[in-house]
Amino acid sequence: MLEMPERIVTDRLILRKQERGDAPQVRIAVEESHEELRRWLVWAREVPSTDAIEAYIARNRAAWELREQYMFHLFDYAGRFVGVCGLERIDWDLRGFEIGYWLRTSSAGKGYMSESVRALGDHAFTAFKARRVMICCDAKNDRSAAIPRRLGYCLEGILKNERLDANGVPQDTMVWAKTES
Repeated sequence: MLEMPERIVTDRLILRKQERGDAPQVRIAVEESHEELRRWLVWAREVPSTDAIEAYIARNRAAWELREQYMFHLFDYAGRFVGVCGLERIDWDLRGFEIGYWLRTSSAGKGYMSESVRALGDHAFTAFKARRVMICCDAKNDRSAAIPRRLGYCLEGILKNERLDANGVPQDTMVWAKTES
């Protein structure tokens, strides 16, 4: 059985399996980034409490053990929490993965998320022998779409009215992917 390492180190970041003790740092980052996050993420309509973040981390840790998703907290080398990135919507039969992410507002524009997404995509292809890695984002979210574009993912299409956005309005979703070929 293939295992996900609990820690991945890149040139500037440490991607680490989420720990319950991370909740206070995550909450501070969500408070700082709330105006940006709530535009795109349903869970960010309101700033979650520390208890709610701890529960979220506990669910993610359980999903990790069940091999259903692998969510990482991202830290710079100074130990500052900068965001979340992970493999989700895993299909082990296909060996298909979706990469999801969000970044603390004050850490935007530094290439941190591109670095994290590259590391997780590379791991999926090399260690897990992925056949497909995809990234989905709101078609209006130019900053999120810049990451797969920068990393050489192919825009496979835009799904019209695919889901409700954070405000309950139907959104168009961009689907980006890389495949083993």
